[in-house]
Amino acid sequence: MNLKEIEYIVKIAEEKGLTRAAEKLFITPSALNQQLVRLEKEIGTQLFYRSRSGWTPTEAGEVYLSAAEEMIRIKSRPQNT
Repeated sequence: MNLKEIEYIVKIAEEKGLTRAAEKLFITPSALNQQLVRLEKEIGTQLFYRSRSGWTPTEAGEVYLSAAEEMIRIKSRPQNT
């Protein structure tokens, strides 16, 4: 798992769906779905409830998103040198 993959999952949650998230990330929905499915297999649980009216995070997805957003905030902080 890398920061880009983390950002992909956060974008899916923000856009409440795969297609809009893929458009914002400038990748195909298929590629984004493959990333999500691979991650869900890797961690052993589903991160989103999928429906026509929109995707919502599962309980595990909420935990993942909370940690992901914190990692993104940490990464964006200026480095002390």
